[in-house]
Amino acid sequence: MTDLNKKFAEEAKAPELMDADTYHQTLRTLMARGKGYGKTENVAGFLLPDLHIVTETKTGLTETDKIVKVEKLYVIMDLDQYPQELQRGLVVRDIGSNWAGKTIGERELEDPDFKGPGLWTNKQGAFEFDYLKANPSRTDSVYKPNPEAYRVTLETKETIVMPVQWGTFKVEAGGTLAIRERDIAALAEALDAISNGKSSVEDALYAKNDKGQTVAKFDVYGMEPKFLENNYNPVQLKDSTRETQAAFKPKHPGGCKIGRFGHKGV
Repeated sequence: MTDLNKKFAEEAKAPELMDADTYHQTLRTLMARGKGYGKTENVAGFLLPDLHIVTETKTGLTETDKIVKVEKLYVIMDLDQYPQELQRGLVVRDIGSNWAGKTIGERELEDPDFKGPGLWTNKQGAFEFDYLKANPSRTDSVYKPNPEAYRVTLETKETIVMPVQWGTFKVEAGGTLAIRERDIAALAEALDAISNGKSSVEDALYAKNDKGQTVAKFDVYGMEPKFLENNYNPVQLKDSTRETQAAFKPKHPGGCKIGRFGHKGV
């Protein structure tokens, strides 16, 4: 089979967006069988700042004052690799110096600004949800995991396309569905409303965005295969979360047909 034929074959059997009933059952399975994962190790973090450029006249008066926006990212370091604050500061300075060297043409654009172990980046919002300052009264770069940022997760055995708050998302086989633990109680309330006949699946689990498009109401999202294992560790969920989950477990485990997530209809 040629590469082009292979591509056509893969597209021909690509999964469609799951319907409302399948999505409903998927969330019930996530609720019943989801496992806790979260950050467990302290890290160092440095937020990349915007560029602030001020030009002056020959007499020293301010002529222009501009803020050049950059993507809000944290440079994150493994404390095992960079245990000393001075060492971490030198790494950040080297990255800045190398970037400046590219800007003025002294270094090749393709050369890395950093090359070594134990360093990665993450968007500001995601990092600041997962981590808190280890000691707010100090100015060092150490952050500790935020226990309120734990996720409830479930692996998918098949490739699926699911609704998410920003549209749709394809989760490859071996990937993971996740919801933040803090959202479990609200999701459970919505699922109970469906079970009790107080709400339809569409009203309980879907919403309209500002463009009038139908999207998911709850922030249940997907992770690529291996992303969970490479970025998070198993954690103990709160007692209240586990009690909520227990209410969604099948009353007769032996009576369920196994589906793509391990329960009938999912």
